[in-house]
Parts: sequence; structure tokens; C-alpha cells
Amino acid sequence: MVSSKHWQSPLPMSRTCNWVARVPLDIIIEIAERLDSLEDLFSLSLTSTRIYATLLPALYASVDLRSSRMCRNTLEMLLTGRSDVTRYIRRLVVRPNHVDRRSRQPVKPIDENWVVQSIIKLATTGRLSRLTSFFWDGSEMPQDDSLWSTLRACCPELRSVGSNVGPKNIDPESELFCFDDLAGFSLTAKTLPDEWDTFLPPEPDLPDQLWDMLIERSPRLEQLRIDVSQRSRRVWDTRRVVQGRWPQLRDLELGDCSMAGNGSSRILMETPFMRFLAAHPALERLRLPSLSSFPKAIVLPPASLPRLREFCGNVAHVKGLPNLPRITTLSLVHQPLSEKMVSLVCGTLKHMKSLTSLSIWLHLDSQSDHYAVFRNLFDSCRGLTHLDIACSEAPWDMIEFISALRGSRVQLTTLTLTRVERAASEPDLLKIATRLAATNPSLRKCTLRYSFTTWVFLDSVPYQRVGSFVVKDRSKEGAPVVLEKRTKPCRRYFHRRPLSFQLPRWI
Repeated sequence: MVSSKHWQSPLPMSRTCNWVARVPLDIIIEIAERLDSLEDLFSLSLTSTRIYATLLPALYASVDLRSSRMCRNTLEMLLTGRSDVTRYIRRLVVRPNHVDRRSRQPVKPIDENWVVQSIIKLATTGRLSRLTSFFWDGSEMPQDDSLWSTLRACCPELRSVGSNVGPKNIDPESELFCFDDLAGFSLTAKTLPDEWDTFLPPEPDLPDQLWDMLIERSPRLEQLRIDVSQRSRRVWDTRRVVQGRWPQLRDLELGDCSMAGNGSSRILMETPFMRFLAAHPALERLRLPSLSSFPKAIVLPPASLPRLREFCGNVAHVKGLPNLPRITTLSLVHQPLSEKMVSLVCGTLKHMKSLTSLSIWLHLDSQSDHYAVFRNLFDSCRGLTHLDIACSEAPWDMIEFISALRGSRVQLTTLTLTRVERAASEPDLLKIATRLAATNPSLRKCTLRYSFTTWVFLDSVPYQRVGSFVVKDRSKEGAPVVLEKRTKPCRRYFHRRPLSFQLPRWI
């Protein structure tokens, strides 16, 4: 049975379910701590005013304002009507003038300085006293640099900060580089239009003040992200990162940055970088760039990186990891992999016995044996529960993917599939999702995305349609009930609940 009903936003329960409101609050808290979905947590909070008040700290612990509209509505609400909830905010991410490439709605611009002044007012009035992490994701770094000094003075628990960078040069005297004893730091470069990007220096130096803050004054650093998009012509020189020694570093993300610099060779940096990795045994998550100016191979002692569980890099990087059997999450999305390259990758995947999550970008032409490629991939990592697979270049029949999945031992719970589709006929995504759910009994969530044209960068796919689906019922005979998830616009001011500061993750 196929249902075309749309996923509805959660509503308060009827009086027949009032027994939930009488459940002891300690049990409610236990249930809330085990919920992975914010939607489920929100639904639980709506069962009664008593439960809603109890779950407020969880609902507002992490606030991610992902659009100009959310920035304006939420900040106005926090400054006036619901100032009481600000004391629960632990993590705040602000994204004014953020463009969602999957949304076709035009972005209403907002005055970013107004956003800055609103945050300054919240901080100076003591309403952000429990803030532990703050990330600014505007079109440019904050125009009023006093934002950072205000947060430093008024938020005593703030130990994780970060900012996006636009076309302007980074001010080396910025207050952003005056923090001490940071636990997390993030600096990302916004992808700019070609006419702007052309005039940027290809390898600008990052300020000495930044490195002094990180290397000299933040010995307990746990998370570090320095990232530039593949599409940008700007490449930051990050050679000085190898000078850092952070015993508690567990999360390192280096985007498409350079390890060579002007007049030097990346070969000269391979040994220092390998020593740097070997000196950080606490690393749990690692992302490396794929540029030619970055060391291409990893050669480490067998006992290195004993806690590494998540990795993103190129194929050569993966082959050199010392603890392949313990890796649980792998991302190979820097460059598209040909049919021949996939065969080589599968040889490595067979040694990754703990692998449960895989993100991979394939570039298969019309002459490729798509079924054989998918079947080889599934047979090489049978423990997968999450798969994010993108296939550029040529259209292919979904039956090849479904047949390969049906004949494998893989039991997926979540699947994201991005592919090129023939422009002559728009696919029925609900029908495809239902067939996938029938093929894989463990599937719970599925996202299908397609484009009528190929793409060069995975972060700039020209989506024609994106559909998210959930499997709601498998108890009835025949096909499972699959619903398309369409969230209606609503005033939600909170995002997900991190256990600690979490930098934005890769695909």
C-alpha cells in the first residue's frame, strides 16, 4: 500500500492521551535523552504544559538560526517575548543571509549589523550567561568587531567560537583572535561568485594572531576546523598547524587548504604532518583535503590514531590509516570515483569490519556495469546501516541499484541517493522510495535527489527535486507504508541537541 499523505508537523495529543501528562518527570527525562530526532522531542513536549516546561532546557540547548527570517524572528522573540528561554541556550549558530541551494525561494536580505547588535544586547543583559559555543555564518565577518570582546566578557563559559569569512581580508587585529583556552575553533571561507573569487589571492596567509591563540594559548583544544570549499580559488596556507600539540584534540577538519606554501614542496611537509598526526592519539574524527599541495599518502606507525572512528579524505589517505578495522564512518566525496577506482576502494573496504556509515561519490558513464559496481560495493561492506551515495555523469535505471541491494546482506536504516535523471521523464520518487523500503526491510528513512545535468562539485549539485521519506508501517501485507516528509514553515527556534560543541559536519 502506497500512501501519498504528507508528513505533518507534530500537534498536541488529544484528551485520550492525557495519561502521558501524568507520567513521572524523571521518566520523561529518561525518554527525552534517548530520542534522536528533535521532531520527536518536540512532539513529546507538546503533550502538556508541564512536560513542555520540563523539556525547555533540551529544546533550547542548541539554537541554529539557519536563515535571515529565523534570525529576525528568533532574535526579536528572545529580546522581547520569550527572554526567559535564553538562559537555556548553550550553543548558538547564526546564519544571516544564508542561501540554501536546495530552496527555490528567494532570500530576503537582512542587516547583519542589526543581528550583531541584537546578540550584543542579549549578552550584555546577561541573557547568554550559559553560552558555551558560538558560530557566526554571515556573508562576511561581523562588521562590529566588539561582538567577540562582548561575548568574551559576558559569557564566562564560552570556550568554542568560529566565524565565516567573506571577500574582505581577515583583520589580523580582530578580537576573534583574543580568546584564551579554547576548546573549539572554526574558520571557514564562504564560496563566492566567480567575479569576486577571481580577485582573491590564491594562498593568503592566515594571521599570526590566529596561530598564537591556538598554539600558544589553547593547550586544551579539542576541535579545530579550517575550511575552504573546493569551488573557491582561495587556498589558505595551513602549514603552521603541524606546530600544534593538543593532547585533547579529538576532531580535526582541514578543508581544501595548502600544506606547501609558496616556493616549497608538499613532499617536505609529509614527514612533519605525519609526526603531527602520530602525536595526537585522542583523534576520533579526521578530515583531510585532496589538493595536490597536500600530502597525498599517510604512513603512520601501527599504533597511531587508536581512537579514530570517522574519516574523510581521498582513497590514498584511507589506505594508509593504521586502524582500518575500527573505522565506523567513512566519507569519500572529495573526487568522483570511476568504475576501476571503485574496485580498488572495495578492496580496502573489506578490511573495515566496523564500517556502518559510508558516503561516496561515483562517476559512472553509460558503458559502466552499474549493477556490478553496486553489488561489489555492498558485498565489501556488509555491516552498513547508513549509505549516502552520489552518482554523477550518466543516467541509469534504478532497478540496477534495487536489484544489487536486494541480493546483498546489507541492512540499511537510512539511505541518501543523488543521481542524474533523464529530463524526458520525471521520476516518481514516492514509488522509488516504496520499492527501496520493500527491498530492504530495515530501511526507516530515505532521501532521493536528482538533477537533469551532471555536476563538477558535489556541494553545487543543481537539484531538480529532493524528496525525504519515512517508512511508517510494515505490519500490513504487501508494500510498506511510505510517507513523504514535508515540513511546513513554522516558528521553530531550536535545532539539535549536541552533547558538546560540534563543528558543522561534512557530507
